[in-house]
Amino acid sequence: MTLSATPPQLWGGVECTLNRVRDTYFDQSVLTRHHIRHGDLDRIAALGIRTLRYPVLWERVARSPGVDDWSWTDARLEVLRTAGIRPIVGLVHHGSGPRWTSLIDDAFPDGLAAFASRVAERYPWVDAYTIVN
Repeated sequence: MTLSATPPQLWGGVECTLNRVRDTYFDQSVLTRHHIRHGDLDRIAALGIRTLRYPVLWERVARSPGVDDWSWTDARLEVLRTAGIRPIVGLVHHGSGPRWTSLIDDAFPDGLAAFASRVAERYPWVDAYTIVN
């Protein structure tokens, strides 16, 4: 009997907590400057990482009800796609949603589900998600 072994894979993740304390948001992507360092993803690819937890955070994309800004996310996911890195897309990472909702809002689940649908429609090639971390 011959056993075929799958070679080990190196997975990674970008710290992307976006938490709210009262009316103030603390965005780890901003605090670490990842949001403006375009070379980070090239460096991650150079490490041999082929699967990466990556933020498509509801709080960052949804600017107001019905208004999404995909510009940062589009650019970053395209870099990952071009580099052959499979994203595990995170939608809420230690956060509580955009300013008009919260974890205790009865409308939170439906709002998050609607956002998740928009993400899936926009990025049909993404096949892995962490909906809420």
